[in-house]
Amino acid sequence: MATIAQTENRPGSGPTRTNQDLTRALLQLEIDLKAVAADPARHARTAKLMSAGTAQQAKKVAEEAAEVVIEAVRGDGPAAVREAADLVYNLAVLLAGMGLSFTDVCAELERRREVYGIAAKLRKSGNSSADLPPGLGGS
Repeated sequence: MATIAQTENRPGSGPTRTNQDLTRALLQLEIDLKAVAADPARHARTAKLMSAGTAQQAKKVAEEAAEVVIEAVRGDGPAAVREAADLVYNLAVLLAGMGLSFTDVCAELERRREVYGIAAKLRKSGNSSADLPPGLGGS
């Protein structure tokens, strides 16, 4: 299995972005959300969403995920990217409201990769072998 270092600057792989760019963007978003929490007048719409509670924040995440799907099915890459950015923003708000961060999400992804060889979605079963991705004992 290829690692980030083996794939991120591969010829023909599109614009080169490092994992530092991704980390920087996600951390900056979290810093910006903390700034809004400290000064709600800074960005009123974000402050309103942050104070709306988990149910409303989760609804926004679901709405944005659906919009990503719609644009993907349409084959509109640039629109899908814009909607994905909206999804990440709303997910960051939801996580922050729960006292979580992308650091927590990344830790879970890394745990899965270490255990299963890939950070795949796991099945919801209590059976440990059923939690494995296909080819590793799961279905």
